[in-house]
Order: sequence, then structure tokens, then C-alpha cells
Amino acid sequence: MRKGFTFDAALCVSCKSCSAACILENGFQPGMRTLFAWNNHVLPLVGVINLSMACNHCAEPACATGCPALAYTTGPDGVVVHHSDRCMGCGYCTWRCPYEAPKINPALGFVEKCHLCADRTIQGVEPACVTACPTGALKMTKREEFDGALPAWFPDTGLRPSVILKNAENFNKPVIIPAENESIEEDAERLSRQGAGIDSSGILRKEWSLVLFSSMVIAASVMMIISALEKTRTGAIPFLLMPGAMAVSSVHLGVPGRSWRSVLHIRTSPLSREIVMALLLTMTALLRWLVPGLIPSLITVLISLTALISVDMVYFAADRSFRLRLHSGQAFFTAIYTTSWFIGQGTIFIILSMLAAISVVVRYRSADSDSLTRALYYTRAMALPVVFMLIYPGSPVTDIAALVIFITGMVADRLLFYCDFRPPGIRDTITENFGTVYEKERDKQCQDAGIS
Repeated sequence: MRKGFTFDAALCVSCKSCSAACILENGFQPGMRTLFAWNNHVLPLVGVINLSMACNHCAEPACATGCPALAYTTGPDGVVVHHSDRCMGCGYCTWRCPYEAPKINPALGFVEKCHLCADRTIQGVEPACVTACPTGALKMTKREEFDGALPAWFPDTGLRPSVILKNAENFNKPVIIPAENESIEEDAERLSRQGAGIDSSGILRKEWSLVLFSSMVIAASVMMIISALEKTRTGAIPFLLMPGAMAVSSVHLGVPGRSWRSVLHIRTSPLSREIVMALLLTMTALLRWLVPGLIPSLITVLISLTALISVDMVYFAADRSFRLRLHSGQAFFTAIYTTSWFIGQGTIFIILSMLAAISVVVRYRSADSDSLTRALYYTRAMALPVVFMLIYPGSPVTDIAALVIFITGMVADRLLFYCDFRPPGIRDTITENFGTVYEKERDKQCQDAGIS
């Protein structure tokens, strides 16, 4: 018998008593139980819906399968428990969970998550959030299977969340008095502000260590692939890059002292596989430097390519969108594209340049984002034709300029990869669904009023 939650949106008044009770009972940071608002500006065209959500204790929890440190366990009652004493604070579970349940505690460095007040439920007492709800909107439920219908905007139902939502499609519109004070145009402007884009500069500042780690792995892999293909000595640089990359990656951890746990879940965690492959790449680079010829060239190339794929899979497993898989800033494509430049394979370079150009065209919406993303996008787009114009004369000066522009474009594309990385989240699906319904209602009102 699995435990979960039943939530009735028609009864929730967003008093946040459930959130406060969760904090007081467990000593969690604020916001462990999140109150989402659909139409939180109370626009008159669509209904107002509140949603209280913590962990949905999924039957197939993405947080647990992705955790490299084995910090999650699932009990016989289906409750997914996070063990803070095992957590290294990588935050990968926060990417994987579409319900924003796990949250990094910045003061402590590790993740915190709802455990259904395990100490209380063992004694037959309901969770603190349930007992604190004054309207009965939130209740604990026991079922063999939570197979009830969920709203269309509810993300990743394939994880089989242990939650039942009632009246989440309630479209009773709020009455605004006086209604004349709020025009349709003002409504649209307010909605636009609500759904404003994400600050890419903030993303890159936050994830700088991951950007640098992956860039160093790409550089080391490219050097090793080139040396293997040209049958030359690798040298010390690839090996020196890899320990540096590992050291940089530890900066991302909230509890660096537990970084050794990162390799414990290689069976299902893409992050564990990435770390294992990075270690294998490091050893390969060391041996090729100290004992040239010990490791065959083919094995070197395969290890390097597998390491690059493992870097990409960390992100593909969190953001499963097709657009990210076609992104020319991914580690694997970046490496083989760069390799084709340095080994002088003109035909391969031209083909990869065409694929990069297609990727840029497909991502044209990046030009409508914030100023940093827009600048990176145009840098990537302009670098492609400029490189070909510079290499055509064939002079040493233009060749050097072409190399600089080529590398600049590749760096911009790699940064764009992180800007375009968007793990699915319930906050986004709520906003998107609200925007869609709002636009339909607004268009209908315009048609009824005879406005084109």
C-alpha cells in the first residue's frame, strides 16, 4: 500500500499553513512545500487555481535513479526518503525532478526533501502539512496504485507520482470590480511579465564550474583524439587538464568531502557514469604520456568519445527535449567539430559546419531571449560564415584570424548549450498552460467584441 497526497484545488486558499507546518516540524528551509499559483495576478479572463506541492513520492522516482551518491531510498510504503548524511550536494536530483521537490539548502550544502513526516506516520499521525491545512484541501492517501487522471499540464506522469489532484481544471473566473480599470492590453502585458525569460547570466554564474569542467574535458579529449589519429605523442597537457577539471567540478558540490560517493551509482546515474569516464580518461591520458604506445590509438579514441557522450547524457537525461539533442554546443559535437578543424579534414569540416548552421537556424528563438543569450547566439551565427571567408585566401594572417573566430564561435555555442538547457518543471508547465488558456480566452473575447 503506497502513501501519497490528495489535493483539492477548490478548497485551497493559499494560506501557506502547510508550508509553515513543514518547516516547523522538520526544521527544513523555507519553501520545502511550494505553493504554486495559476493566474496569481487574478486576471479576469481565466480562473484562479492554487496548488500545494512537495514530494509526490513517485513509483519511479527520477531523483533516486539519478542520484550518484545513493542518497535516496524508497520504503515499502512507497515513501521516497533522502538521507542527508549521504548527500554530496551536487544538486542533480533538483534537475531530474519535474516537481521541484528536492531543494539544496545553501547554508548546509546538501539537499532537503519531504519524507512524508516519517516519524509521525510511523506512529499513525498524519504529516504536519495535512494536519495544519485549515480547509481540508490537503490529505494523506493510501492506495495500491495512484492511477487517477492528472491534468494535461502536469509534467512527467510516467514517473507515476503518488498524488491525486481534484478540481485543478476549475475555470471559474474571478470577478474584478470595477472591471473597466483593467483592459485586455494591460492583462496581456502583465502576463508577459509573469512569463518573462530566464536570466542567462545568472545561470552561467551559478554553473560556471560545470561549464569549465566540461570545457576542460572537451579540450583533453580533442587533444587525445588528434594524437591518436595522427599517431603522435600525447604529451602532458591532456593529463594536466583532467585533474584540473575534476578539481573544478568539486567546487559545484555543497559537501565536497563526500565527492567520493559520486561513483557509487553507476548502474542508473548518468552523473556517476560521467565521473567514472572522466577518471578513465585521466588514467588514459597519464599512461599515454608516461608510456607512449601502451594504449592503442583506437582504444584512446573510443574512451575519449565515450567520455564526451557521458558528459552530454548528464544533461540529456534531465532535459529530454529534442532541441537539446540537436544542439551544436553539446560536448560530443563540439569535440569532433574541433578535431576536424585541427586534423585538416576539409570535407568533414564542411559537413559539420552545415550541421552547426542548421542547429543555429533551428534555435532562432534564442535571439528573442535576454541580452547575453542574444549576444552569444549572434556570435555563434556570425562565426560560421566569417570562418569560411577568412580561410579562403589561405594566408597565415587570415588563417590565424579564422582560428580565433572559430574558437570564439565554439565557446559561444558551448555557453549557449547551458543557456538553452531547460529541465522540465511544474512551474513552467503551469505558466505555459495558463498562457495558452489565457490567450484562447482573450482571442474569444476579442472575437465576441468584433475586434480583429
